[in-house]
Amino acid sequence: MVKSVTRVIFLFSCLLSFFVNSSEVSKDSDAKVFITEVSNIYMASSYLIFKQQSLINQKGGDKSTLFGKAFINNIKNAYEAKFNTKFPKENRRLYTSLLKAMIDVMEDNRTLIYDDELSFKGLIPATFSFQLSEKLTQKGLGVKIKFTNFASSIRNKLNLPDQWEVAAMKSFKQNKEKSYFDDESTLNNIPAYRYFVPMKLERFCLNCHGTPQHNPLNVGLDKSQWSKIDVTGFEMENWELGDFGGGLSVTIYKKDFLELEELCELNYISTFACHFFALE
Repeated sequence: MVKSVTRVIFLFSCLLSFFVNSSEVSKDSDAKVFITEVSNIYMASSYLIFKQQSLINQKGGDKSTLFGKAFINNIKNAYEAKFNTKFPKENRRLYTSLLKAMIDVMEDNRTLIYDDELSFKGLIPATFSFQLSEKLTQKGLGVKIKFTNFASSIRNKLNLPDQWEVAAMKSFKQNKEKSYFDDESTLNNIPAYRYFVPMKLERFCLNCHGTPQHNPLNVGLDKSQWSKIDVTGFEMENWELGDFGGGLSVTIYKKDFLELEELCELNYISTFACHFFALE
């Protein structure tokens, strides 16, 4: 028994030394992979919310696929279709918490979704992202998600960009990068990992941000009767397919990410030790 304990202590020392020496190098690269996957999961949910607008806004009918496990399964399907890769394994607290928060947001909107007096519920990706970010904050997970654009183009002033996001968007406009990850930034003066993905307008975006001919409210009307006001009540921007439409900004506070990673490491060591004892 003494021999076993000695060997385990030695094992613990080796493992702890390994994590201390390598964790700082791996944390930033691991955070980049993680924050990219969080962004992709959200974009899949955003795509799904767009695709489900007719179901969200319809009067009556079965809307059960907008809630619970069915909703998450549809997000996973949208993720795999959009990014042509398997959905990330749900073996990290932030992944499972993100999905749970998405379920909670939809549940919070259940009464709205089933309100047959409203022909437009207003549950679009921008509002979904705002509510999701608030939910994640309430859970103390230190994750911020929002759609943003330049101040001259933003509709919801609550989503105005900060200086970091403005700089990222200017860079994208000039250099056409696909995404930008910053491991030396801050948010609210707190060290954070920040990630920005520019969004080009897709066809479904034109329903609100395109020209009056794209406006579903104008279907069946004479051109002289067309409205420049979209279904959300905002004036359409006359943007075209492929135009820059702002982007998705995701922030994870380093302290929250590192605490979770350290917990995972300790759990790994504990699990390894249990198996080691079992072999004795």
